[in-house]
Amino acid sequence: MHCSRRSSGFHPRFIFRGDEPLQDYDPGKYIGVTTIPDAEAEAYSWMGTPVIGTFTLDGNKQYSTYNPDGSRGTMNMASFPMPYATIVDFSRSMNCSKTKVLGVHGTVKEVYGLDDWKINIRGFCIADKSREGYKTVAEQVNALCKFRKVTEAVGVTGSIFNNKEIYSIVIDNISFNPIQGNSSVVPFTIEATSDNPYELTL
Repeated sequence: MHCSRRSSGFHPRFIFRGDEPLQDYDPGKYIGVTTIPDAEAEAYSWMGTPVIGTFTLDGNKQYSTYNPDGSRGTMNMASFPMPYATIVDFSRSMNCSKTKVLGVHGTVKEVYGLDDWKINIRGFCIADKSREGYKTVAEQVNALCKFRKVTEAVGVTGSIFNNKEIYSIVIDNISFNPIQGNSSVVPFTIEATSDNPYELTL
């Protein structure tokens, strides 16, 4: 079947093939793609997709900070579930004292132990109406900036941390890298170190 539409200066033409039966789209087979069982999902995004590796910066307590005049103070913090578009890298080295000895290959390893976990958190602040709080980009950025003012270890809850026996971290550095011409997404990077509380008895 053939039909056409005429107009001054422009003559588009549409052609319909009526001799071919309509068929459903066949997406084919995807190789190497795995799905996450619902039982392993820790949360679901606003699109309904399962999410694993979620974690929260603990709040609902008073954290130490500095007042504008330089004096010590406290600030109330609410818990902040990190955006789902966040990934975390972990690395941990060994504390080892090495001594070079003449006439011997290699070194003598002396007192050693495990160093702190080095943690690199990278993600995006994205508007998400499915969150209970911190739904907008600005609210998420402000929450991270507020945690940056904390002058002590920050509690953290989430299997990717707690499975490594990390229950609190010290935020060493935080940076935001806005995308030019796009205010709906703000990438961020947090460099942190694990912290273990010790009680000294004198």
